Amino acid sequence: MRFNRFIMIWIVLLALLASAGFTAQPTQAGNFTLLNNSGSTSSNWVIEGEPTLIMNGFDLTPLGLTFPITLDAVTIALNQTVPDIPVQVVVYEDSNGGSPADARLVSQTEVFLQSTGVARVDLPQAAVINAPVVWVGFYLQPGFRFWADEQGSSVLSYWGWSSGTTFDLSNLASAEILGPSDGSAPVNINMGGVARITAEINTGFGSGTNQAGVPIGTQIEGDTGERLALMDLYPYCGDRVLYDTQDLRVTANAAFTMHCRADLGPYSPGTFINADQLPAPSSEWERRGVLYEVFAAGDYQTASGNSELLRVPVTHCMRPEQSELNTAVIGIGYGAPREWEILPSQRYGEWICAEVTHQGFLSYFVPRTGGEANLNADLYFSGFAYLEGINDNNDGNLRCGYRYIVHYSVHNEGFEATPESNVTLQFINDRTGTISREYNYVLPPVLPGDTANFAQLNFVTPSTFINEAHTLVLRIDTGNVVSESNEGNNTYSRTGFFVTGIIGGCP
Repeated sequence: MRFNRFIMIWIVLLALLASAGFTAQPTQAGNFTLLNNSGSTSSNWVIEGEPTLIMNGFDLTPLGLTFPITLDAVTIALNQTVPDIPVQVVVYEDSNGGSPADARLVSQTEVFLQSTGVARVDLPQAAVINAPVVWVGFYLQPGFRFWADEQGSSVLSYWGWSSGTTFDLSNLASAEILGPSDGSAPVNINMGGVARITAEINTGFGSGTNQAGVPIGTQIEGDTGERLALMDLYPYCGDRVLYDTQDLRVTANAAFTMHCRADLGPYSPGTFINADQLPAPSSEWERRGVLYEVFAAGDYQTASGNSELLRVPVTHCMRPEQSELNTAVIGIGYGAPREWEILPSQRYGEWICAEVTHQGFLSYFVPRTGGEANLNADLYFSGFAYLEGINDNNDGNLRCGYRYIVHYSVHNEGFEATPESNVTLQFINDRTGTISREYNYVLPPVLPGDTANFAQLNFVTPSTFINEAHTLVLRIDTGNVVSESNEGNNTYSRTGFFVTGIIGGCP
């Protein structure tokens, strides 16, 4: 035998999902959540003996969908896990309904389910469905316990196993036992309800999709009535970023926390991980708004060992500028070096939302029309410019007529390399406004997302206005060679330089 039965009240999250019969509900990942469950009470079932497939079938016909659709995430409610044993998550499409023995496998993913509660699995590649019935299953090892509702005898949940061994998941007919959980042969198990397994689907996205139909760079319009009340603001990232606390407290079983800091612009990457999936070239995307960094603390890592991958995705929402609301999509920047990944994004009122899978940089993007006169680039000085003395006595002042090295950095905020231009240095007397020294340096092409560091030799301090305050001014592209997206941030200035005389006068 492979099961024991324990009756328990399902209190936490599943009561929110309860409905009468099959329903399709709005969700923040796909367009709809497929749900067969009803009621708030649950029975607990344990896998014993050999690996066992537990599946729910969903009839898509009542939804009146246009195929193909994509299924990108699934959940199962667990009471007990075997953390170190992998679980196979499978999705089948079924053209004729009835028994899934002849259903076609369209997705198989191996995962480790570490925590009890509602375990959510984002498929690494969305399953494309072209049939009116879809089956979603978990091939569980002995020791797993899962929850089922108590709506009564049902054929919506199926069991499958082969005594003392495994079977071929790509061919359900190869299972020794395969049948519904309504007490009938060959399974002979009456669960008295339906396994608490759900699936999230997307129902079409127009252009801008990858081969699996996942929306990359194309915003999906979600239900404008969707409540975001469970979303919360980060303490240090203003009022334009929300995150789903329930993903952390319930789905992640409070194993980790999320945090945020704002405005790290000079570190913004200039390339995309999924550039080949975007509906337009990388140079036709602009990052807008504040650059945030979201990061995790606690037991957030997965069994894969990827230090940036979160064990469960955490929904984040951003509020773009009103003029960009209809086209904005969310991106997450991660990796070494970091690159942007544009995420499937949905709009809810004034917010756009996406499932954030990694810790890293967070921002939103808008597509360019392709007819812009300016480059998709923005050059500006990054960090702190300073003078390093060659023959200075390091007393805090500059010596008249001495030579110094000028240090500065230029960052290219954008996704297009800039042509060669220049940087002009001016030393200006504060009292009179007189330019007492001026130099021009070559600024080589700066790659997208790159920060170029420079140390220019032989800057000589002025021989006039001795013992007076001066300001150092640096300007990018004084000849207007580079047509940038923002021409208003090309100047850097630093005050407080004093030029002192030396014994014997100043040359």
